[in-house]
Amino acid sequence: MMDDNDNLNLTATAKNALMETKIAKFISFLFQPLLIPTYGFIILLNINVFFSMVIPPVSRWMIIGMVFATTFVFPAIFLLVLYWRGFVKTLHMESREERVMPFIVTIVFYYLTYYLLKKLQISPVFYYFLIGTTLTAVISLLINFFWKISIHMVGIGGFLGAFLGLSIVLMLDIPFILMLIILVAGLVGFARLKLNAHTPAQVYAGFFAGTLIMFLMFLFV
Repeated sequence: MMDDNDNLNLTATAKNALMETKIAKFISFLFQPLLIPTYGFIILLNINVFFSMVIPPVSRWMIIGMVFATTFVFPAIFLLVLYWRGFVKTLHMESREERVMPFIVTIVFYYLTYYLLKKLQISPVFYYFLIGTTLTAVISLLINFFWKISIHMVGIGGFLGAFLGLSIVLMLDIPFILMLIILVAGLVGFARLKLNAHTPAQVYAGFFAGTLIMFLMFLFV
């Protein structure tokens, strides 16, 4: 029979597990794929490089606002509509079949954002970031027909690949940004595994696929 100490240990373990699950859910929400373009533009428009410094501060935040609206707010609204209409059973979209329509909606809005950015008098770096993000979404959709890859890790991997490619092509000195993204990638990977949303193979494959696609995008375009 268990004594009081055993009961206390079990209670403490259960509390720790619950806390870890809550943290994992928070991390998963904070770094969900739809927010990655916004985070990318916040960094791109606020680092001390020529392509961001030539844009007035007010214009920078207008661009960030537009990206936030077209890559997060509008797609999120459409995803909620899909959920309310029964096209997806849960907002977590656990099955591959449920992911197809949200993928298509996301790709359409990502491409729309790329189109709008290309109309602005700004550096190609910005719309390359969006077309690269669109490309990773398209490839993820194709993979999804056969296998459930981690979209969270594709997103954060693409985030790393973009800035890694930029640092090489434009010789940017951004080690802190790269290390921060790698740290975030580790946290997101932990979160997805903690929530049993993916297998380790799906997490690693998503990260390396996203990193490679965006890295090559900036390296050769």
